[in-house]
Amino acid sequence: NKRKMKKVFLSVIAAALLIPGLSACGSSEEAGPVITITDPVARAIDDMSPANKETGKFMTGSFMTIANSSDEDITLTGGSSDVAGIIEIHEVIDGAMVPMTNGLVIPANGEVKLRMGGYHVMLMELSSKLAAGDEVSVTLEFSNGDTVDYTAPVKMIAMDDEVYGVAGGM
Repeated sequence: NKRKMKKVFLSVIAAALLIPGLSACGSSEEAGPVITITDPVARAIDDMSPANKETGKFMTGSFMTIANSSDEDITLTGGSSDVAGIIEIHEVIDGAMVPMTNGLVIPANGEVKLRMGGYHVMLMELSSKLAAGDEVSVTLEFSNGDTVDYTAPVKMIAMDDEVYGVAGGM
């Protein structure tokens, strides 16, 4: 009987020690980021690169795929970078770059590809001329309060038919 009582007692103690550990696995663990960025790249400055007429500072685009693993649409609203004074989200419409003042919606459980001739992150008022082989670090801001950092290699990318700055006078 003593032996049976000891077994029950040890089982109760073991269960008491184990249960908090099990609940910690489920509730306090981070689910991971809902926004992920893959294949980021930034366009090197070349003879075709636009500059702000007033400041003389160059601007360029950064391209990537942004995925949203949540069940709700999340909007890319802006960002920051140590190499750019201004970051805007742009799209190309009829060959002209147009700022997306309401941001870019990343659909629930979907992704958006940012590329030349389409949606892109515009790095404006650059502090230096980005050359192929450089890297840029950017923090993107989203409507759900999340920020996502990425580092993009700078590469030579041929211009498409965009006319940079037609809409904004840059």
